[in-house]
Amino acid sequence: MERKLFLIGDTGCGKSRLIREVLGERLAWAGGFVTERRLDENGGFVGFALSPAASAGGVAGFEAQLYLDCRVFPPERHHEVFRETGARLLREAAYYPFALLDELGGYELVIPEFGAALEDFLNSPAPCLGALRSMADAELLRSLLHLTDRYPKKLQALLDALNRSPACRVVECKEDNADEVRALLKRWVNEYT
Repeated sequence: MERKLFLIGDTGCGKSRLIREVLGERLAWAGGFVTERRLDENGGFVGFALSPAASAGGVAGFEAQLYLDCRVFPPERHHEVFRETGARLLREAAYYPFALLDELGGYELVIPEFGAALEDFLNSPAPCLGALRSMADAELLRSLLHLTDRYPKKLQALLDALNRSPACRVVECKEDNADEVRALLKRWVNEYT
């Protein structure tokens, strides 16, 4: 089985949920990062934050960093989160038993420091599970954040590189193939964690 396995699909199709479900307690051993929705104390939507992957597995001591503040319009981007923390988490991921990159394929791809760290990580032998943004979602994000055409081109280049690599496998995740994807994830987890 390929060492790096990525699920691709539209927002809400269940990529992250399936990965976390299958990893279970092993998530605490993961390097890499997770991106998550953030709410304020009243349950209002704040935006999206980046955290070390192990924090999603219950490991304490990490503070999520808001990289997209949706309390304003257009949403405010905090590039330094990916330039510094995101790139560092990618560099450190090679030292963990495996990495989780959840979710990959947003505007972070146009940040040079993050892009270089991602390329180095993807060329490493480290096992990795990941969730990828679909091209359709990328177009929505490009429109919402007023990003240039460089962003979807970077995502397409990443997808092309992953599909060409013999060490990587990209699997489409849809509501109607959840059982098949779950079985594939279990096989990967049994082999690499």
